[in-house]
Amino acid sequence: MAKDHHFDDDLLENLPLSTASFFVLFALAEEAKHGYRVMQDIRGLSEGTFSVGPATLYTTIKKLSDQGLISETSDATEDRRRTYALTAAGRRLLGAEFRRQQALLDLARSKKILRIGERK
Repeated sequence: MAKDHHFDDDLLENLPLSTASFFVLFALAEEAKHGYRVMQDIRGLSEGTFSVGPATLYTTIKKLSDQGLISETSDATEDRRRTYALTAAGRRLLGAEFRRQQALLDLARSKKILRIGERK
């Protein structure tokens, strides 16, 4: 049990995630994807409010890969595009980031700063 708690402490050191890291992990949550597909999915997930270019994308992918949060997967096809997948650690970190964001939203609601769903 203590080991799990220690890992959670390690996770918290990575929070909050940068916007680029958050959306790359989020884009890979459903399935492994190649870089161009990740870029497209980021635009969709953010409803067009955030996008990354190739330099930011591949810098972020390298960083997340070095941290063991995503991995390059081997593709059986002849396609030369690299495909990336979320690792178990990446999935846990993404979950921790969602919980952190939810706690902030809950705090804002409790302080009556944010009233989602209310009409004026």
